[in-house]
Amino acid sequence: MTPDLNLPPITANRPGTGASAAAAVTSAVALELLRPIAAQTLAPGESARAQVVDSQPRSGQFEILLRLAKAGLPPTEVSVTSRQPLDAGTSLTVQAVSSTRLLAVLDSAAGQQAGQPPLSKLDPQLFPLGTLVQARIIDSQAVSTGSEQARFAILARLLQGPAAGAVLSLDSARPAAPGSLLTAMVGSKGELRATSVTEQVRQLDLLQGMRTTLQHQASSEPMLRLLTTLAALPELPPLLQAGMRQVLAHVSTPEYLSTPAGVAQAVRQSGVFLEAGLAQLSLALRAGATPSNTSAAEPLQQNLLPPLTRVLPLLASLATPPGTEPLPGADFKASLLNLLVTLQQQLPPEAQRLATLPPGPWQAALTVKPGLFPLPSRTLQALSDAPDLGSLLRLTAALLSRIQHHQFQSLGQTQSFADGSNQTVWQLEIPLRDGPQFTQVQMRIQRDQAAPGSRQTEPAPQWEIRLAFNLDQLGPMQTIARLYKGRVSSEFWAEQSDTLLRINAEMDRLRDRLLTRGLEVGELSVHRGSPPPPRQAVQQRWIDEVT
Repeated sequence: MTPDLNLPPITANRPGTGASAAAAVTSAVALELLRPIAAQTLAPGESARAQVVDSQPRSGQFEILLRLAKAGLPPTEVSVTSRQPLDAGTSLTVQAVSSTRLLAVLDSAAGQQAGQPPLSKLDPQLFPLGTLVQARIIDSQAVSTGSEQARFAILARLLQGPAAGAVLSLDSARPAAPGSLLTAMVGSKGELRATSVTEQVRQLDLLQGMRTTLQHQASSEPMLRLLTTLAALPELPPLLQAGMRQVLAHVSTPEYLSTPAGVAQAVRQSGVFLEAGLAQLSLALRAGATPSNTSAAEPLQQNLLPPLTRVLPLLASLATPPGTEPLPGADFKASLLNLLVTLQQQLPPEAQRLATLPPGPWQAALTVKPGLFPLPSRTLQALSDAPDLGSLLRLTAALLSRIQHHQFQSLGQTQSFADGSNQTVWQLEIPLRDGPQFTQVQMRIQRDQAAPGSRQTEPAPQWEIRLAFNLDQLGPMQTIARLYKGRVSSEFWAEQSDTLLRINAEMDRLRDRLLTRGLEVGELSVHRGSPPPPRQAVQQRWIDEVT
């Protein structure tokens, strides 16, 4: 995937016109004083900050008025001549060579230690993957590439970090206004990904949502165990019992997930697509309303989605068997929301104030960012042992937070690039009953779509699917499957040695089953431990837009 900002060198003869272009590529300018400068103002060898007040052409040269600022002295104005133009307002550093000569170093080269050229690459020791970089744009000029796609050469001065003041030589698909602020993230190959202000706000909202939901989330096991106990109590109100049964109806079994239809149904009804389903349902309701059905006393009322308190019970009751297309919004999250609302109606107000679990004890040691997979479990044995509706309310809210965190993770890792390529991530969780035990299968689906080329308008996407689960007889396991143009490869990771032996014994059978599906089989491997985290084009999602 093509990054938005590269770091090739910018030479002094790159295309550009005008005084600003000449100034931007010139690191040092020799200045002749019209009258000798006093030693107390600037002795030979001393340096001071200066700003160009005025610049006028004179007989093939330029007469320039500078305002010097030296610590301990009031600003002093001096007149100099230069063979090169300097725009009014230009900031620079001057050094006295003698009483009649100055050497000026422009701010566009202020970060070039000892006159070194701009940085054409980032030091990975100073700028590791994921580092946030802020810089001020000094110059941006179009570069002739001989193709229809425009490129721009950009100079930017770093504002913070260990290399603050250094100048970056950038190549970009978009122009950048001189003086504007550039905020970017260092990618896996040292490239920079920059964002617009709107996208930065979106990213901050996503990170805040991730942080909040991760603090209060808990996995499904304690909630489903308690729900099973409470659903068997005869004295519960019928409406509450119905809500409990509908939640349990969404729990899968290994047999249910052994067929393609069962897996597809479990993914669609995992809860991660609830909001998209509600939007689709709203459009369907609006399309079904006709002008003849809308009276003057009720304008547009039939074009509006019914209140959520009425929609949720209906959606929660629409759990569908494998192979049947579910109605939009009929999924696990809708059933949990309906149960949450019903529990709140049954409990007194003081019990509802305790609906949120306290932050987990592991939260301080966990970095909140896109790409966290699998999500950690949480020990809540003491809470789940109390068979009361208040505990069920808190655990239901915690499970909803976990589903929401998966949704934030999906949004935070989905991105589009400047060259037309894109990456889409779906991260979700499927509740699972394995005999008397409850657990869950975490799933991460990534699709990388290359930019359309001149030879193929619709290039084949590359898929990666990760599963993470923990079954009693197998222990913690993760699997990774990759598919590209009909070729599949797979990795199996487990922590127990006997599980590794069992998987290895089934590898030939797996290869034969893949071949019968018409797939070309690549490497199939078995490893002990946990796999490295998902590889993405850029960690911590930043969409390619120059500020």
